[in-house]
Amino acid sequence: MRRKVTAAFIIGIFLLIISVNVIPLETSTDLFHYYINNFKADTGAENSVTAIYLNYRLFDTFFETLLLLVSVIGIIYFSRHEGDY
Repeated sequence: MRRKVTAAFIIGIFLLIISVNVIPLETSTDLFHYYINNFKADTGAENSVTAIYLNYRLFDTFFETLLLLVSVIGIIYFSRHEGDY
């Protein structure tokens, strides 16, 4: 029962996060043009994808990696302690 409640809570939080519109569509085109026109001057990177991924979105990338690590640890923990609840 506890595992089902925990899974439902995590799924609910996930759905809440993906349903939030963080950047309005009107602003996203302005950001797109800013990144394309200024990435080399802002970051010094030669490649626009690298500039966006490693310089503009550094914390986002770091926290995505951290979330993946915590998820894998949780799955391993729950699979090893299946009958403890």
